[in-house]
This record gives sequence, structure tokens and C-alpha cells, in this order.
Amino acid sequence: MVAIQPLVSEFTISGKLEDFVVNSKSRVKYLYLSTPEEDYAIAVAKSPTSLLSQQLQPGCCLKVTGMRKYKLHQDQLEYKAYRIELLPSPVISPNDAESTSIPGKIKTTKPKVKVLFCQNSNCWQKGGKVACELLKTELRNEGIIDQVEIKTTGCMKQCKQAPNIVMMPGRKRYSRMQPQELSALITKQVRAEN
Repeated sequence: MVAIQPLVSEFTISGKLEDFVVNSKSRVKYLYLSTPEEDYAIAVAKSPTSLLSQQLQPGCCLKVTGMRKYKLHQDQLEYKAYRIELLPSPVISPNDAESTSIPGKIKTTKPKVKVLFCQNSNCWQKGGKVACELLKTELRNEGIIDQVEIKTTGCMKQCKQAPNIVMMPGRKRYSRMQPQELSALITKQVRAEN
């Protein structure tokens, strides 16, 4: 017997806010949340009284609850948040950072360059998969693979400009990138961070 995953289910994710998108009416539309396992692009449900954009800052910790929908024809997950809680950031002294094991603690080391690839089928087919694999090969050849974290995300809502890539820190978005251009850009970013 085969177990079938439900198309709609509830989710709760706790993680670090990397960035967020606000519309012209100061309403938060999207949250970009990272956990040690994965990065998430989460749409935010409309709320009549939302001062959320004034309270959020990249780097803060959030607990997001909402609905997760699996789009079978696109083979992707979409997340929509209905409840967002601001969590207190853990305060870790340099001495405690190495000696204690606090679940979910924020690392105090200098952040690596992080490259997020949209793995939506449209982006993946228009060169995202090839660019991701070629970038990994290039970084290995240059010996800087340990300084760059490559992750895949859900849809970035820019399908017409595929493939879509976001580079952090700074949350710089790049579209229609060729693998050769991407490698030079990442190398430049890694050198700037060191």
C-alpha cells in the first residue's frame, strides 16, 4: 500500500528571517526564512491590522504557522503564513558558543556566502539545474567550495526571468544568469567577504 501525501497541510517553521518583501501599502507580502535544513519563501496572508513590517528586521527569529500546499502539476510546495510570532533572539556569549549545545542557536562565526537557486520546474528547465551543478564544479576547482553554501528554494515568483538566483548576504537577486557569469560573481563575492 502506498501512502499519499496530502495536498494541503499545516506547517510550523521556526527560523531566522533573511529578508522580506513589502508592497506599496507597507504590507508584508513574502518572508524569506532560513533554517539549518532549508530556506523558505513564504507568502503572508492578508491581515486587516498588520504592523508587521515595522517590527521585522533581517536576522530576527520568527515562528511561522500556516498552510503548505503541494502543487502536483508544478511539483513544488507553496507556503502561506497565517500566524507570525517574533521570537526572542538567543543571547550567546563567545565562551558559551562553543561549550554548550543549545538547539537552534545562532552561529557566531562570520557568515558564508549563500547562493539560493529556485528549483521550480520552470527555472530548473531553463538552466537553473545546469547552473547549480556547474557552479559547484567551478567552486571545487577554485578551492572555495567550503566558503559558499548552495541551497535550493521554492518558487521565487519570477518564472518569466528564469533561472533565478539569490545571493546572500545582501539578498541580491539575479535572473537569466549564465553559469560562467555566476561563477565569476560568486568568486568576487567570496573575496569581498574575506
